[in-house]
Amino acid sequence: MNSPLEMLIGGLIRVAQGFIAAAPTLLVGLVIAAILRYYLGRGGTQRLFGGNSWRSLPQSWLVGMLLPVCSIGVLPILIQMRRAGVKPGAMSAFALSAPLFNPLSLLYGLTLSRPLVIILFAVGSLIIVTALGCLWDFLGRKHGLAEPEKEEFGSELIGARRLAATVVQMGRDASGFPLVLSLIALSGLALLAAILPYGAMQHSVERDDPLAPLTMLAVSVPVYATPMLAMSQLGMMFQHANSPGAAFTLLILGTGMNFATLFWFGRQFGWKASALWLSALLMIVLGISYGINEPLVPPGVQPAGHTHAFDIYANPVHSLQQNLWSVAKEAISKQADIASLISLVILAGIGLIGLMLRAFGINDERLLAGSNKTADSSQSRRLDPIVPRGVIGATMLTGLVVLSVVACYAYYPSPEECLDEISLARTECLSAATSGDKEHALFWLPVWEEWSRRLEVGTLLRNGKLRRYQSMQGYLIRKKLELLEHELEHDPYEPKEVRKVVDSIFATNSRWVRSFRY
Repeated sequence: MNSPLEMLIGGLIRVAQGFIAAAPTLLVGLVIAAILRYYLGRGGTQRLFGGNSWRSLPQSWLVGMLLPVCSIGVLPILIQMRRAGVKPGAMSAFALSAPLFNPLSLLYGLTLSRPLVIILFAVGSLIIVTALGCLWDFLGRKHGLAEPEKEEFGSELIGARRLAATVVQMGRDASGFPLVLSLIALSGLALLAAILPYGAMQHSVERDDPLAPLTMLAVSVPVYATPMLAMSQLGMMFQHANSPGAAFTLLILGTGMNFATLFWFGRQFGWKASALWLSALLMIVLGISYGINEPLVPPGVQPAGHTHAFDIYANPVHSLQQNLWSVAKEAISKQADIASLISLVILAGIGLIGLMLRAFGINDERLLAGSNKTADSSQSRRLDPIVPRGVIGATMLTGLVVLSVVACYAYYPSPEECLDEISLARTECLSAATSGDKEHALFWLPVWEEWSRRLEVGTLLRNGKLRRYQSMQGYLIRKKLELLEHELEHDPYEPKEVRKVVDSIFATNSRWVRSFRY
């Protein structure tokens, strides 16, 4: 049981880690929300998500799959969808599907388990969002869910003033209600850290445990997880032969929603309707989880009996640790990669702009009102040419696809670049392990494993295939890295055993590297 101080410190650490992880996708969400408001407009936003046609649910699912957002980054987009009058069913489909998969996480997931498993998970998510979207639309017709007040999304002018209004909108969102929703979403991590002691989930959700999907159901509802984190956890679950049903539950609930999602739907459409939606979601996810639990068990993989995949949801503070400040600093610093730090700086700048604009009473409506008064002048037309909505929408969608492709190639570099990064991580990890510097070795070990995944995806993107031999050698090297991790964490530390594992890694690594060089 956690002490009150451990609950407080652990909860704050998890909230800080969650906000750092959410920063890049929250920034993307703010940009997309502003684009919907000032570049697509009400009609363009409705058409993007299928309007009132039968395509609204699958189309919203597909749009969600293309956007690199998480369950926090999707919140400002939902606000603009609501303002545009998008159907509740389409919003539900988008809210659940957008955080689950994007091109980056989907490609990453294909290296974690059998590709059929990831494809089935994607199909399962389509079934869920379609069923729940139909439920929302039924509730809307039967109970007449309140429609938002119609408001102007801006004229068809684009240019300097429109860009300024976009920045104003982002600033006010970064310092307003979306920020409050983000904190509500992260409160689930603080709650889990307060309830679950250090390492409490290491022996949970085993393959032969009939309660594994139920256990994961209870944990996943308050969880906030980014798509890449969820994919890495799925890989660890399959590698340790955990319950496939529990893995599916974690993906849909842990990645697809959070406390803020429930709060926003309840606030917009009523708590009774939202409770019915949540109950239907839980029952559908649980039914599918138990249905796939046995068929998707990886063949030939024996249960490991424990896993570190869910340590991030338990309290990071151990009862025997004395220097809590040092523990907090180390845990947060490990989460702060370069992309997250840059995103945090940009978010802070935008939020500061938003606070200043609020203090001076400046909003986007004032900017647009000023632009509309001079909309017919020749000077205004030169600054703000009129562009048809269809052209804007097509350009935005094309740019989205191009950006996704570029991001995939940037995040998954060429095999040569990956092998150079792996060489650095391997040297740091193994030299630290043999010299007894456990902390340094444990820092570089996951970096090595991460680049091994990127190596496989980068090869697949550029060569169009990943040979079976390459895939098998990658699996073997990661198994050896897992053994090294166990030896480094063993108490007492046994240098001879660590040396044996390191020697075996050298032989496997040589075959693995050669498989990608020749």
